[in-house]
Amino acid sequence: MHRFWDERYAEEGVYGREPGPFWVEQLATCKGNRVLLPCEGEGRNAVWAAKQGWAVDAFDGSGVAVETCKRWAASAGVEVQAFHSDAFEFSGHADGYDVVGLFYAHMPPTLRADFHARAAQWLQPGGTLILEGFNPLQINFHSGGPSDPAMLFSESMLRDDFSNLAINHLATSNVELNEGPHHQGPAEIIRMVASKT
Repeated sequence: MHRFWDERYAEEGVYGREPGPFWVEQLATCKGNRVLLPCEGEGRNAVWAAKQGWAVDAFDGSGVAVETCKRWAASAGVEVQAFHSDAFEFSGHADGYDVVGLFYAHMPPTLRADFHARAAQWLQPGGTLILEGFNPLQINFHSGGPSDPAMLFSESMLRDDFSNLAINHLATSNVELNEGPHHQGPAEIIRMVASKT
């Protein structure tokens, strides 16, 4: 699987260079100073967060993507701690994070719930989890995302996976993606904001 992503990220900017609008909107409302972006790819959300003054850790299973993230951060004159790591091996900051951002971090069904549990554990008490991904209706579109319907996120799935968090926002919507060559066109997405009490 990591080889697939190395090949995907060999073409720089495959998901664009601009941060996701939902990330921009929600991070502006968050408090704290430490952010984690798992499965962050080339770092478009990480670099933007660093520009806003956040201390940013990011990781991805693709070494190619991580090197791009480091270049983009250097070019922007900001620091991002970018790690080449598997999602189930990354330990993160000992004190946890004020914000964890999961963007299109779809996992096979056998791994998804465990990965989401890890994401919740990375949060400090009072921290915020911001998630965006594809919902099951995305299977009818060609604007990105997994081809396996079992990897797409429903509201009930996310409520179950993050039952230990307080869900503040959870909704599906149809949007027009314009995020590089691999996220283009009409799409069915799901967005969630949750907090750790």
